Amino acid sequence: MATCDAGSECTIVCSGGCGCVYVPSEESCHCTCFKSVGTRGSGAALNAATLVNIAVSDLPLGRVGLLLDGILAREVLVPAARTEERVRLKLERVRLSHVVETLGLTTRRRMTPPGSAGLRKRRG
Repeated sequence: MATCDAGSECTIVCSGGCGCVYVPSEESCHCTCFKSVGTRGSGAALNAATLVNIAVSDLPLGRVGLLLDGILAREVLVPAARTEERVRLKLERVRLSHVVETLGLTTRRRMTPPGSAGLRKRRG
């Protein structure tokens, strides 16, 4: 079992890896479990200067990228060769840009609305 605790009751326990981001200024919690679909509390559009607490335990980097992509106003890019790399990270009161940099990820201006990655419009 993996437990991720980003503070202020922003905690999740998963049978696989997990990740949580707590945004103190908004008192919002965003968590995910490995092998589950989606994230709890996603849909935010935070800027890179927002201070957060983050806790990640044995979560593939691709899932951490999805978690961050669901809360950042910018798109998060994960190197394809590193998507399955397992990550452990615990940081408190750091900027989201520092989290992205620490993980070796990058961002770019969003090409699609937050939370719509991989969704396609169905015809007919």
